[in-house]
This record gives sequence, structure tokens and C-alpha cells, in this order.
Amino acid sequence: MISRTAFKDRALLLLAGLVAAGAAWAFWRYLGANAFVVLTTITLIALWLDNRRLRRQLGTKPLLGPEQR
Repeated sequence: MISRTAFKDRALLLLAGLVAAGAAWAFWRYLGANAFVVLTTITLIALWLDNRRLRRQLGTKPLLGPEQR
């Protein structure tokens, strides 16, 4: 017999899957061909922000090259 917590966990997982499927359907349904533009824009912004973060992090650390070892 399945325990109450396991049943609740499975039900919540199923609900999360249904919400994700609904969100994916709505995304493609309402954006259509523009969905690729939106995904590309989000990807480029995320890469730009990550690059900015990494450059700031690199700027605070000393460079370790072969001549400094």
C-alpha cells in the first residue's frame, strides 16, 4: 500500500508536469513564429550577464600564467 506522503508527492509531481505542459503549450500557441526570437533574446541576455559576471570575478583575482609559477 502506498503511504500518504508518497501519494501526495506523486500527485504534486503530476500537477507540476501538467502546469509545465500547459505553459509550454501557451508559449508556442501565443508566440508562434516569434517564439524563436524570444528564446534567442533570452539566451543572448543570459550569456551576456554570465560573461559580465565572470569578467568581474576574473578582474578581482591575480593572473596565474606560466611566467608567474
